[in-house]
Amino acid sequence: MATKKKKKVKSIEPMKRLNNRIQVVKFLMFICIVTLVGRIGYFKFVKGEEFEKEVRTRMMSTEREVEALRGTIVDRNNKTVAASTLSYHIILDPKILLEEVKEGPRQKTYQVLAEYSGKTVEEIAALVNNHKDSHYKIFMKDISAEDMTKLKEQKIQGVYFEESFIRNYPKGSLAAQAIGFYNKTEGQYGVEQAYNKYLLGKTGRIFSRMQQSSIVTTEVAAAQNGHTVVLTIDEVIQQYVEQTMNKYVKELSPLNAAALVMNPKTGEIYAMYSYPYYDPNHYTDLSEQMGKEKWDSLKSEDQALALNRAWKNFNTQNPYEPGSTFKPLLVAAGLEEGYINPDTLYNCTGSNKVGPETIKCWKRGGHGIQTLEQALANSCNSAMIEISKNIPDEVFYDYFIRFGFNDITQIDLPGEATGMIHELNKLGPVQKATSSMGQSFTITPIQLITAFSSLINGGNLMQPYIVSSVVNYQNNIIMQNTPQIKRQIFSEEVASQVSEYMEAVVSYGTGTPAAVAGYTVGGKTGTAEKLPRGQDKHILSFMGYAPLEDPQVIALILFDEIPEDTKAQSLAFKEIMENVLPYLGIEPTGDNDAPVVNMAVVPSVTGLDVTDGITRLETEHLNYEVIGVGNKIINQYPTAGTKLPYENTVKIYLEAENPENIVQVPNLIGLSLEDAKKATSGLFTLEGYTDEKINHQIPKAGTKIEKGHKIFVQTVQ
Repeated sequence: MATKKKKKVKSIEPMKRLNNRIQVVKFLMFICIVTLVGRIGYFKFVKGEEFEKEVRTRMMSTEREVEALRGTIVDRNNKTVAASTLSYHIILDPKILLEEVKEGPRQKTYQVLAEYSGKTVEEIAALVNNHKDSHYKIFMKDISAEDMTKLKEQKIQGVYFEESFIRNYPKGSLAAQAIGFYNKTEGQYGVEQAYNKYLLGKTGRIFSRMQQSSIVTTEVAAAQNGHTVVLTIDEVIQQYVEQTMNKYVKELSPLNAAALVMNPKTGEIYAMYSYPYYDPNHYTDLSEQMGKEKWDSLKSEDQALALNRAWKNFNTQNPYEPGSTFKPLLVAAGLEEGYINPDTLYNCTGSNKVGPETIKCWKRGGHGIQTLEQALANSCNSAMIEISKNIPDEVFYDYFIRFGFNDITQIDLPGEATGMIHELNKLGPVQKATSSMGQSFTITPIQLITAFSSLINGGNLMQPYIVSSVVNYQNNIIMQNTPQIKRQIFSEEVASQVSEYMEAVVSYGTGTPAAVAGYTVGGKTGTAEKLPRGQDKHILSFMGYAPLEDPQVIALILFDEIPEDTKAQSLAFKEIMENVLPYLGIEPTGDNDAPVVNMAVVPSVTGLDVTDGITRLETEHLNYEVIGVGNKIINQYPTAGTKLPYENTVKIYLEAENPENIVQVPNLIGLSLEDAKKATSGLFTLEGYTDEKINHQIPKAGTKIEKGHKIFVQTVQ
């Protein structure tokens, strides 16, 4: 019993220490609670108003971006080819609508927006209710300024409008691959991509802040609009090129087609055409180009492939074998280095034995004995092979480098490709022989036309470019491209000599269809057999320039997979130059065969009545194409002041004041005046009386104008 009592006494000490610790912890907790309550009281009663203001300020403070207007792209004559049109986003303020707008006005807002957008009132109400704490909810994007004004006139509440823009390409597919498109975020392809940083502008900001507890202030950091990019492209020359090329494309259905027009002395690109093409206004839709039924029938992956082909610029992104258009460069290299001379004669028997291979001339029976000039004029393969044999491999390869065929030209367009040439250690006799004919190596059209220009500009390889300058809103030039010589390839004497040889190509050689009456023209045809050989698929091309004595313009025309005997490439060159040379003010030589090219100055018809406007155009010997319906001309293309050859077409855009009164103009040709009046009774009034049968009317049959408008009729002798 004594032992048990002793153990019990000893257990009391640890219990006391535990109780003491608990008391200390309780005391510390009490101190913490008192301190916390004190701090809360301090923040509540001493700093409460200040903190409440800060919280409310943060809750009320908002920031949103204001889009900058993307810069304009204009041609060399300041004609707009890409612009940004001001548009508006409809912005809902759900918090205001639910908390401050009464039921009646709120329902009116829903109803007006429903009628405009095609959504139901219930859908709009749900959208507002799902964002009840928000002051900013985009309802619709990019409505027109006219629609914005009409909605404002409805005096709807809880809605405001935010400025934005729509990218517009008023000339449609004109130079589409050179210009590119804007994909709502940034420029894609062409100048839109290459000069995106200049076109982009600087986004603005709108800041809302609470001041003095209940006053909300708004601060605006204005957007800075993008700069204007000025092209070297001439809209009129581009139009000539596209009209001609599209005609042959429609007739021959090539796989691809391309055309370049350039100033050989400066490297400025006047026109750039690539087929297949697209409209930058609808850059994801080729239904207009391919036909809606065919486009809609394609699978999504096939549509994507078709779009990629259309967006791609053949001139800068599609290497190809140049064929015989390379031959003048080879001849010039041989002359420059002294390995051949103008007096050498070549005997073409129709084929050449090169190592184990027999390489045939395009003329299987042979050309016989030829001078150097005749060899170029006749595009003799055998002569070119003999010339290449006289040039050492190192020199032969070095000239490919000098021509720039091993690298991109650095034209100011994105995605430029380079072709493939034979490396020096792989340049065997067969490779050298086929290369002399423009086969077995690839280059792009821009590489070829740049190198070819050195033959006619005194021997200089120029830097090609498509943008001349970038101008800010104060009309100050902030970036400028100027003519730049990359290196001299040929002496002036050799360049002049080969240029004379190329006159023979057009005078009596393979390029006779390219002759332009009244002008001295030089050039070279090209027929390149595509891989795999033996499939009878060719790329036909023509490189030409004028006038011979002082070349001002050079052009490369190319058709991929068309019948070999069409001569379309030479004919297209001729038709383009018949318009371009007079347009550039280049006078004919005085040859008796020279056509008289009469030029008209396009009058201003914008704002005129359709009949009066057409009459004015016809007085200036110009044709017209009507786009739209109505009595008033609201736009025209080309613009007033543009010089065009007689009988060229001016597009006029119509607008109707009363669309419900639109009626189609009947065909009055062949009718007497009395019969014409009967045919138009109650619809139109007639002017221009005649006793004979009508053989001319303005507007032409099929034009849709408003009822009661005048039609001018006459008999033209």
